[in-house]
Amino acid sequence: MTLDGARQRVKMHSLVSHPNVKAANQADLPGYFVMSTAPCNTDDKAAFATSKNNSEAQARAGIRAIAQDLHRIETDETIAEPPELTVAVHGYNTEENGIRAWYSDMYRHVAQDDLHIRSQRNLVFVGYRWSSERLSVKLSHLWTNMRALPEVPQAFLALGLLVVLSYWGWALLWGHSQGANRWLGLFFQACFGSAIASTMLILTLLLLRITGYFRDVYRAINFGVPDLTELIRQIDQAVVELRAEDLRREYRDVIEAIRQAKQQSDRYQKIRLNFLGHSMGGLVITNVVRILSDVFDTRSIDRDPPSEIGNTLSLGRLILASPDIPVLSIVSSRANGLASSLRRFREAYLFSNEGDLALRLASTTANYISFPSSGQSHGHRLGSIALTNKVYSKGVINLPLLREHYVKDLSLCDAIIKDPLDILNCLFITHSSGKGKKGRGYLSLGDLFRDETQKKTRATLADLFTFFDCTDYKDYRLELGRNGGRKYSAHKTGLLTRAKEKENLKLWDYIELIIDSLLGRRDVHGGYFQGEYSRRLMYRIAFLGFEGTLGAIAKESIAVEADDRECALDVFDQRCAEKGIQVYLSPLRYRVDVQGADLKVSKKKMLDTVNAEKTKAADSELPEALPAPSEVASAEFKGTTQLGPSVPSAG
Repeated sequence: MTLDGARQRVKMHSLVSHPNVKAANQADLPGYFVMSTAPCNTDDKAAFATSKNNSEAQARAGIRAIAQDLHRIETDETIAEPPELTVAVHGYNTEENGIRAWYSDMYRHVAQDDLHIRSQRNLVFVGYRWSSERLSVKLSHLWTNMRALPEVPQAFLALGLLVVLSYWGWALLWGHSQGANRWLGLFFQACFGSAIASTMLILTLLLLRITGYFRDVYRAINFGVPDLTELIRQIDQAVVELRAEDLRREYRDVIEAIRQAKQQSDRYQKIRLNFLGHSMGGLVITNVVRILSDVFDTRSIDRDPPSEIGNTLSLGRLILASPDIPVLSIVSSRANGLASSLRRFREAYLFSNEGDLALRLASTTANYISFPSSGQSHGHRLGSIALTNKVYSKGVINLPLLREHYVKDLSLCDAIIKDPLDILNCLFITHSSGKGKKGRGYLSLGDLFRDETQKKTRATLADLFTFFDCTDYKDYRLELGRNGGRKYSAHKTGLLTRAKEKENLKLWDYIELIIDSLLGRRDVHGGYFQGEYSRRLMYRIAFLGFEGTLGAIAKESIAVEADDRECALDVFDQRCAEKGIQVYLSPLRYRVDVQGADLKVSKKKMLDTVNAEKTKAADSELPEALPAPSEVASAEFKGTTQLGPSVPSAG
């Protein structure tokens, strides 16, 4: 990806057709658009032949180019930060043109619009496209899916339609005549009922296929995940080969040079691998991480698995926007297969909203067929949960508690025990048929996973996440033009819902959102990428992290000193409150990014509390006098002398 001369439009060039395009674009942040060559249909021979002939050289050139950018950053002595590779993954029901537009807008934002991201010299961006299918109601599309029906369902459908037409003909011609045979009428009625049942069954299967959801799930798991896994593995190997080329002067043998490059990996900083996933892209990312990190790694069963994967990579930030994964994924449970992979990330963020119809209706209904749960509530998706709107106002809802209980002279373990806030009791699913405590119309995750929360765990996987509830988010709406143009709406509006600031949405609110979605008034599933503030916030977190985001806020605010993170956090809290966004800030993020503690020590101490029972002192009243500063608390802040933001000034 490159910017034009005016730095307003993004152009995409083939590295095979334009091998020198990188040399002319070195001033920009390196960006790449990577597309899986897996066809939408496995029997699409024409597409497979075209991709096979053109993809191999392009893939080699692209992987080599990405690896060269990362290796250039890690060997540049003027760049202190480790290289960062940020990968964006789209979701269900997306066509190639729409994905190109989204990735182009993201690249232009980070490479031009945001000065704080643009000034970073250690970033590489990759937009990944897997073979999703766009929902279509064209007659040709309907006919194609009809022809794809197996022979037996086709026969049942044809027979059912024939019986229905025969019954109607009999009813019109002889059904009301006085001489009609009563037994013949009963026979036709029985056949008519059976035909209606079989026809509706086949039409339901046809409807599920037309929606493309299960087909996209299959493509995501069997095409998107392996291809992205292989891409990352090849980049890791290509970086090793570039390091080996540097060692060729010391080791003439190529194999020995590669072996030494792997063994001497401590000579280089680990490349941080960040992911930004929307909708089903979250499913792709979490499964990719499981493959990359869990297989044959005995450390994955530990309570604190390391973030390193491969020879050169380390998992950095995970940003999920309306992820189409179960709510179970953030709860400590034997059934949560994502637990070990989610623990590996240095930072984790979730953007969700209560009115996400795509997840509340379509995804939840579709997954009723396949998700193994005995109740309806466990099948809800993570992207449709919300923070309670009755007790807390907008902004960072747990900021007062963080400042009260997470003092520097108290270890993180003790601070978590003292903290009265249980994040699982703050996250809820609405419109659950009145189930939950006192029939309040919504169900908290604490109520939902009662078996786990009855143990009074000190922390859960949810405490590793920072949650952004954008249900009542109001802002100017961005509209992308076909030729790369952009314009914002004249007035602020609710981007994901009507932003009524209600305790929880009711049936009529969802009916209104359905109407708004059909009329194109708001995007209940992807409005995060259309808001002026939400885009800037999400992309800064993805490319700078929360610490870098606070540093950017400090540079933008005249009243905030460069090294005052607490004051920058106040500004962040105020901005989110003004936009109608609720935030639960992870205690780990506050301890590390605001108070300046060591990440490795603090994360280990926090994960030690996951699945652990609280002590008796936690269940009873704490003594008035706190214990003396422990060695654990001092170890967390060992060597953390500089508290200023790590983001360099904009050029």
